[in-house]
Amino acid sequence: MIANIPVLFEFRRTKVEWEQTVAHFTGWARHTDGTEDGGYLMAEFTTGGMSHQIRFSRRRLPEEWDNLWMQAYSDRDVEQTFSEYKPLLLLPRGKIFIDEELKKNSQPADAWQLQKEFLKLDTTPEKAIGFLNEWGRWNSESFVEFSEISRLQQAIREAVTNSPDGWFASEYALPSVWRRCPEFPYFSMLTDKVEAAVRMTVTADLLGQAKFKTCARPDCGQPFKVESSHDRKFCSRSCGHVEAVRRSRKAASINQMN
Repeated sequence: MIANIPVLFEFRRTKVEWEQTVAHFTGWARHTDGTEDGGYLMAEFTTGGMSHQIRFSRRRLPEEWDNLWMQAYSDRDVEQTFSEYKPLLLLPRGKIFIDEELKKNSQPADAWQLQKEFLKLDTTPEKAIGFLNEWGRWNSESFVEFSEISRLQQAIREAVTNSPDGWFASEYALPSVWRRCPEFPYFSMLTDKVEAAVRMTVTADLLGQAKFKTCARPDCGQPFKVESSHDRKFCSRSCGHVEAVRRSRKAASINQMN
């Protein structure tokens, strides 16, 4: 280790309302001069009875679909080729604040509690929207592809239960929202972005060699951080209670049979 570098990390909760919609592709995106932009497709979605268009990076396409772009030479080809691929999008509604305006229009929140709830999140669209309605903005983009959320959750679970090597080799390890300060501690991260905050807590935990366990309740299996010397087996009291009830019922059933 070369040095311990102090960092000011502050997560703030802002008011954001989320909804879901489905996008379909309409053609190639264009540069300002009208030529095709091979790195982006145009997608269209409807919300509030109105249609909207977005630029959709080819990097977002699943591997099996990304290979198909070579068959799409015109806008019509794009529409036909990707007619069966309709990504689910989550849309935020709320003002974006930065710097001092962010502090005035947000509330302080516990990023590590956010991490716990994110790891336990049942990644269905409805549950994801409920989670984001509680915690705020996901990132700085105008939409979130639903699969991004489940991919991050899976990457974290892999990192905390198996090996952190893949985490530190990926783009997840270092959120790009750092700022330099004119005074100590000189480096800071102030954000209301859920994605960045979760990534930061995981990176900090892994750098600090925090230990994680997997919940002993078979139908849970969620990872949780070991925060004391107590030999804790379950991620929550509710999981421990469920298993205690199951053991009690199993014992009662065996006694009845005897």
